[in-house]
Amino acid sequence: MDEKLKNFYDLFERRKSVREFQDRPIGTDVLGRLLETLRRSQSAANRQPWRFIVIEKKDRAELNDALTKDGFRGAPIIIAACAEPKEAWIRKTDKVNYAWVDVSIAVTEMICAATAEGLGTCWIASLEPARVKKILGIPEDMDIVALIALGWPNEELKREEKARKPLEEIIRYGKWQG
Repeated sequence: MDEKLKNFYDLFERRKSVREFQDRPIGTDVLGRLLETLRRSQSAANRQPWRFIVIEKKDRAELNDALTKDGFRGAPIIIAACAEPKEAWIRKTDKVNYAWVDVSIAVTEMICAATAEGLGTCWIASLEPARVKKILGIPEDMDIVALIALGWPNEELKREEKARKPLEEIIRYGKWQG
């Protein structure tokens, strides 16, 4: 395996959900690279049905109260990832709207970029969506896909091994077979 490929896989060995952050700002150069990763992400038919709100710690008192679990409030930055369904590509055969898929792809790419930068992240789904929308002034026709905590981790970025289903249980070849 060549060095670039090894580095790519090593990134996934460091990627983990971080809930405790250092009280240290993220430089504008680093943040700019991460936001550019969001902007350049792929989306179905290049519709880019997303909007992102960057919220600094100093501006988050009310937002922190709308999170239903502890552990994210210390992050220097939280990014609200929003989907705009009316802008998304819709599959013709079954009318599936790809807004959430597209936002999830962009966020995943940004999370990988953050890991490469040495930053910790956590996908936050433990929130009160209606309240968060009101606090952040998000229009009714937008969906909050997630909030992403972002900052310098208090611990080493090294993924702990968790129980995972075996490949035989989750992978099928050729077609679905019992």
